[in-house]
Amino acid sequence: MYKPWVTWIQSLSIAGAILAATDPTMAQDTSWRPAGWGGGGYYWSAVFHPTQENTIYMAGDISGVYKTTDLGEHWHLSDIGIGSYEVYGLAIDAKNPEILFADTTTGLNRSTDGAEHWQPLPGAAALGIKGKRNVTIHPVAIDPSNGKIIYAGTADGKICKSTDGGDTWAQVYEASGAIHSVVVSPGDANTVIAATSKSGLVMSSDAGKTWAPLQTPADASSLAFAVNHPKTIYAAFLKDGIYKSTDSGKTWAALPVKGTMVDVVINPANANDVYCISSADWNGRFFASHDGGSTWVSQGSLTFDRDADPTGPVAGTQGPMSTLTNLTISPVNPKLLFISANWRPALSKDAGATWVESDRGADISCIADIRFHGKKTFVGVMDEGVLSSDDDGAHWSQLWPLKFDDKLSGHYWRLAIWDQGQSERILSTSTPWNGNLPNHVVISDDGGKTFSSSSSGLPDYNTHANTMWGRGYMRALAPDPNDPKIIYAGIDGDPANGNQGGGVFKSADGGITWAQLPAQPGSRRMFYGLVVDPTDSQRIYWAACGTGGGLYRSDDGGGSWKQIFDKESFLFNLAVSANGTVYAPGKNLWKSTDHGKTWTQISDFKDGCQIVGLETSPTDENTIWLSSVSWGNSKGFIRKTTDGGGSWTDITGNIPYQEPLVLRYNQETRELWAGGAGLWRLSQ
Repeated sequence: MYKPWVTWIQSLSIAGAILAATDPTMAQDTSWRPAGWGGGGYYWSAVFHPTQENTIYMAGDISGVYKTTDLGEHWHLSDIGIGSYEVYGLAIDAKNPEILFADTTTGLNRSTDGAEHWQPLPGAAALGIKGKRNVTIHPVAIDPSNGKIIYAGTADGKICKSTDGGDTWAQVYEASGAIHSVVVSPGDANTVIAATSKSGLVMSSDAGKTWAPLQTPADASSLAFAVNHPKTIYAAFLKDGIYKSTDSGKTWAALPVKGTMVDVVINPANANDVYCISSADWNGRFFASHDGGSTWVSQGSLTFDRDADPTGPVAGTQGPMSTLTNLTISPVNPKLLFISANWRPALSKDAGATWVESDRGADISCIADIRFHGKKTFVGVMDEGVLSSDDDGAHWSQLWPLKFDDKLSGHYWRLAIWDQGQSERILSTSTPWNGNLPNHVVISDDGGKTFSSSSSGLPDYNTHANTMWGRGYMRALAPDPNDPKIIYAGIDGDPANGNQGGGVFKSADGGITWAQLPAQPGSRRMFYGLVVDPTDSQRIYWAACGTGGGLYRSDDGGGSWKQIFDKESFLFNLAVSANGTVYAPGKNLWKSTDHGKTWTQISDFKDGCQIVGLETSPTDENTIWLSSVSWGNSKGFIRKTTDGGGSWTDITGNIPYQEPLVLRYNQETRELWAGGAGLWRLSQ
């Protein structure tokens, strides 16, 4: 599903040395452990290892690169050093499979140790070799006889070549439209073919020196050479289907298979076994032919792994494939096929006759909130709903939505949980995927067994003026710590076109009905920052971003507002401790002990990153955790102070996604949880 998060959390490079003051005596555990589940997002590329049939690499649109060495029984993120977490293409060197390339939105990255570590390639980025959503399919081709020779296509029509393993690049061709895929012939390294969006297939017979179009349909997406019959080529042409050539591309014939064909592969041991995938809207199908494309069988379903991925959008053990992106075949065992896809990537062990979901550990969830209540952990997840775990994240259950529902399926943001009788009352804010429907809240009075939604008093329109993501989202939620029936919520957006905009809303009945406050802060462009002071229920804080950004305070329950902090204009979050101390996070952290009258800067970070995740210890005023993000590359930090900001320690450690937007401390288990692209926990 569409993720505005992608426009923000697009990637991120290994964080360099921390520039804040560090106390060497503050040794910290930095061994982060995964706590989430698999599935629930977009996986955009995949490739088998050329000699190890159990090893597969896969990439996602917000999380980077995953690796499995046990044929999908377990996946783990392999992101250390990668320049961007938004990866749309993968390639592996057949002669030296420790070398891989990842095509990200900030440029091409190379690994020399089987994807465990990555290095951005500045020369490639300078020529525009960058992955792009809905464009990139197989953008990088490594010469199978010489891994130093690499070709790469770009979204703006360039074909570039490197002869030194990716260190330096030169443009060798420019087409109209985009380059979807590039392939080097396994039988003749001088023959290179690229699939373009407007010129169809273009071929070079002299290792990229000259190029000529082939007589094919215009919009080519991918192609494959038959290993044992190099004159045989199959190509996918999106709405024009699959074509075949048996004379090295001179002539082509359409094959009798229908669908919007995205990708095609050939059995390396038998050129008559050809497989392809189609994708249209949210639907996907797999096709197989065992007679050289004369006849085809297809299917569009797979067996779900509910233990690995407990989420919708459909119920049952069998369900449809969704938006297929890449198809790869094992060179070692051609019965093994793998599809990267939306929500549920799939593995086949029988040449495509049956498919099973394969994403155990491939956590791609966009975590928007984490809350602890009793022995349970609750999370709000952007596209997947609300989930809970009663065993510290070992297993998860989806509370809602349990199936696709136009009103319930969408982006879930913040959570509030409190005791009600013998059970928990759970409230979450949500924005439906259906852009015609407004923000609402979902409420359960029995711990999530049943639930209902309400938008009473909330805007029946969508705000767009002065918003963070082009539309007003209900990202902020602040229950009164002294009376959980009183809840404040925030929706970004100014009044426009006759509507009253977003801003601060109040409920006095536990979230069932709402009213927009008659007075609003000076800026309504916000992210997470809304808090009720635990020492005074009439004192409310609102953090804003951009023009008029900073921190606003109301001393009369939202009846009036005044700006109390303008030293930084982008505040994505805020925190108020149990004794009323206010923390305002910009590029550095600011502290006020007098409700915002005076401020002290308690960090001196020089990295230029923006603090978003912020958590204070419930038992120690001097212990604070924060996470900083860079909005555009993979440079991020997680830091901790135990002396009120006098010194800071980098606890980023081994967490593969280094820009979490949410930090929560579980006092009962003494663990810090981090949520962003994936869910992680750290003993503290």
